[in-house]
Amino acid sequence: MTNRGASVGDPHCRNCGVRAAGAYCAACGQETRVALPTSRQFMREATGRVIAWDGRLWRTLYALVFRPGFLTQAYLAGRRRHYVRPARLFLAMSLILFAVIRFEVRTADTSSLFIVDDIDRATRPGGMPAARAGDAPEASAGGSVAKRDRAPPPFTPSVKIDVDDDLNFIVGGSDNFVGRELRERFNRFNKLSPEQKSDRLLDGALRYGSYVLFVLLPVFAALLKLAYVGRARRYPGRPRLYAEHLVYAAHLHTFVFLLLVAILLVPWQAVRLALGAALVVYVARSLKNVYGGAGWGRLARALFVALGYLAAVGFAIAGLVLASILLR
Repeated sequence: MTNRGASVGDPHCRNCGVRAAGAYCAACGQETRVALPTSRQFMREATGRVIAWDGRLWRTLYALVFRPGFLTQAYLAGRRRHYVRPARLFLAMSLILFAVIRFEVRTADTSSLFIVDDIDRATRPGGMPAARAGDAPEASAGGSVAKRDRAPPPFTPSVKIDVDDDLNFIVGGSDNFVGRELRERFNRFNKLSPEQKSDRLLDGALRYGSYVLFVLLPVFAALLKLAYVGRARRYPGRPRLYAEHLVYAAHLHTFVFLLLVAILLVPWQAVRLALGAALVVYVARSLKNVYGGAGWGRLARALFVALGYLAAVGFAIAGLVLASILLR
């Protein structure tokens, strides 16, 4: 029951009515001090929902950067109050990363980022020009269309999408509702100028990229789960549950985001290369500290996770491109 009519000196909680002698109510956790916050306190409380602007933030960042795997070990051991939670840390750093990417995109020349240069486009091995959208298929020496360029059978149930050097998308396959809708949307995209195509794809990547990160995170954790199946007795402290792998995945992704922010902001190429090498060392040390095991075993598992994750990233990039074109 809420006690709205309580006086200023009333020791009862204003939220649930239970007697609260300390700074916080023991029943519901609300603070007993109900004075309106100052502007500084208001902004700090608002941003604190995403990231903690207190000692926990700097303590967490220090441990994240200089103590690989420590945050995961501390969280799984139950020591959580002094550090920012992994989900909140992941969310905050992903927002910072995309903010920096947007800033860099605005200040950089991206007009030809997705466009292939015209160098040697007219000459291909064998002297054959590159295929373009709308071009008729070339005939072989016998006058028939080459097998690889033939139109698909009219009743093929699949839809095939090809792309040429000018970033024109050609939709083949079934002539059904889905195929016609895709052709219409891709044809509108093909009519854009190269600069407009680049802007369209960049805008889509920035718009939907954060959603892709939240999809890739559980995929990475699932790959870790597969890589570290078995041998529970030999390594009793190793993460076994999927949620435990998810915690490590969140911490590792957060460090990668932080590293990418530094790479984007640092103007020196040598420093960027050093940061890239630091990532390899960091992953190796964090795997050793969290999962343990022999060196060759960790390397084999890391390669398995890396290859699987690269495949997932490839599908994610293709999905971003399609979303940028179709969801408009």
